[in-house]
Amino acid sequence: MATLTHNTRYPCVFDLKFLRWEQYTSEKNRNSDIKTVALGEPYTLWVEYCMSLRVGNGVLYQSEKDTTLILEDIKHLIEDLRRLAHGKKDRMVFHPIEPDFELSICKITDSKASVIVSSISKMRAKTGATDLSSPFNVNVWIDYPNQVNHFYGGCGPALNFFIEALDIERFASQLEAELKALGSYFNGREE
Repeated sequence: MATLTHNTRYPCVFDLKFLRWEQYTSEKNRNSDIKTVALGEPYTLWVEYCMSLRVGNGVLYQSEKDTTLILEDIKHLIEDLRRLAHGKKDRMVFHPIEPDFELSICKITDSKASVIVSSISKMRAKTGATDLSSPFNVNVWIDYPNQVNHFYGGCGPALNFFIEALDIERFASQLEAELKALGSYFNGREE
């Protein structure tokens, strides 16, 4: 499971877990309107996932159903997270084609931060962090109507919290490890 939080001790947490490749039926199953593609043809790979929002020891929200992400979107998310962590971007928004959630992260600059900086300072004092160089604001929103009714609703639970570049890099590495653990989509499948 990939976990986005501050220093693994902060009370606000977004968890994202890749479960498996989305399975399609073979041509042997004539009742299905979904067909597999032969190797070499264009195709889109999807990964099933679940997610949760946690605050302290409580779960604010946990997935109602397994949802899917396009493999290329996952790869772009990991790349964007790494660019953000390494200072090559100041902000990113991830809103997948299947709009079950949105993740936005932006670097907090002096011009945006008058009240926020004091909140970050208090948070850092509680968690033992001393480097004030790279605070980021995270907003994670989950579309509750889409999770339960397969209907885009535009509302649902959300968390807003602060992280640092190391937290972003850790999350990107965890996502990459989750993706690698899925193995190849084509292992053991008929052509």
